[in-house]
Order: sequence, then structure tokens, then C-alpha cells
Amino acid sequence: MPGQALIARFAHRLTHINDYRERIFYALARVFAFVLGLLACAWGVATFPTLWWQISIERTADAIVDHATFKSSSLEPLLPAVDEIEESSYCRPEAVHSAAIIRLQLAENALADAQRGVIDARLSTLDNTIRRSLACSPSDPFLWMILAWVDQTREGFRPGQLAYLRLSYRLGPYEGWIADRRNRQALSIFERLPLDLADAVVREFAGMVKGEFDEQAIAILMGPGWPIHDQLLAGLEGIDLRRREDLAKELYSAGYDVAVPGIARRAPRPW
Repeated sequence: MPGQALIARFAHRLTHINDYRERIFYALARVFAFVLGLLACAWGVATFPTLWWQISIERTADAIVDHATFKSSSLEPLLPAVDEIEESSYCRPEAVHSAAIIRLQLAENALADAQRGVIDARLSTLDNTIRRSLACSPSDPFLWMILAWVDQTREGFRPGQLAYLRLSYRLGPYEGWIADRRNRQALSIFERLPLDLADAVVREFAGMVKGEFDEQAIAILMGPGWPIHDQLLAGLEGIDLRRREDLAKELYSAGYDVAVPGIARRAPRPW
């Protein structure tokens, strides 16, 4: 019938149109995916060098924290990437933290080598780096500790440094990797510390022993902590007996005759 034929032709044309639209849609989708892939490749090419340098900086900073030492000549190639991290409008706390560690190592190298021509410049740069980093990551206890150290190194002791140390202890009281440096730093000005900070230093030393950082604890005890070694050792009374025994054995083996709370002192050696 004529009506049925008309309907059949209309249905056929509609099917053809739909097939055409579907082919156009898939073609556009493939073009879009291709363009998106090109853009991703371009972004990768543009950002890969920066990301690679940032990864290198973070790995180097981690190694420094683990007590590895780097000469300034091996760190200086990282400085353009460090500058980029510091000047970026995008805040990445891990990156700025690592940049600060690199700057700290450079400043300490200059001090160790007595490079008078660069000490002031590196300390000034480190100070600026720390303050910019704190604007990005104000809850970083390491940065507050280093700010106190920089100010003390440049200006000698000033009461304002106590506020920086107090913030470091408040924000990271049990940071084992910070404790070694912070305890030494605080003990160097122990007689100037108010009671709350002095107590924090003694508790931190006990925490190092409790955390089995015996090598660092002994070096502190026989170094900057010696003037108050009785006080530091008395602060160990509340920690596990086994830990105190282990520390006493290591002290005795190293030739130190001191009284660890709750541990009987050994008889003097006959030689």
C-alpha cells in the first residue's frame, strides 16, 4: 500500500540519518581523544624537567636528613629548581620543605669551610627561604627550628628565638628526625630557656632514648648536654627499664661512668 511504502522510506531515511550522525559522533570523539593526547604529551614534555628536578631535590633533602653530606658543588646545580619552588605561586609544603633543607646544607657548608665571603649571603638567603616556606607551611616544626638557628647564628641569642623554638616543640614534639638537631640547638642555650622549654628539652632527650636513638642520645649527653647530664639522665626515670639498661650498657662500653636511674653502676675497671 502507498502509505506503508511511504512509512518504510521515511524509516529507512531516518535510519540512514541516525547512522550518519553516529559516524560523525565517533569521528569527533576520535579527533577529541587525539587532540587530548597531544595536549597531554605537550604538557608532559613541558613539565617533565621541572618535575624531575623537584623529585631530585626531595630525594637529596631526604638524604641530608638521614645524615648524608653533600658538597656545595653537588648542590648548586639544583638551585634553579629550588628558586622555582620558592617563587611559585602554588604552595607545595613537601617541595618548600625540601628546598629549605638544601639551603640549610649550603649555609652549613659555608660555615664549616669558613667561607667568609659567602656565609652572610647564604644565611640571608636561608632566612628568606624559611620565611617564604612558613607562609606556605606554617605548621612545619622543622622550619621554625631552623628559623631560630638562623637568627641565633646571625645575631647571637635573642629572646625572640624562644618563640620559634616553642612553636617547633608545640607543632612537632615527637618528631624523631628533628629531635637530634633541635635538642643540640636548645641545649646550647639551655641556661636561657624558660621552664616550659627546659622541660621540653629534657623530655625530648628521654624520647630519643625511648625511641632507641641511643647513638644520638649518647653524643648529645657527652657533648652539648654534659653541663646538665645529671638532669637529662634523671629524666629517663619514667621510661622502660630495658631501654635504660641498654643505654647504660652502651655508655659503659664507650667508657662513660654515669648513673642511669634504676641501673646499678658497674664496679670500676682494674685498669
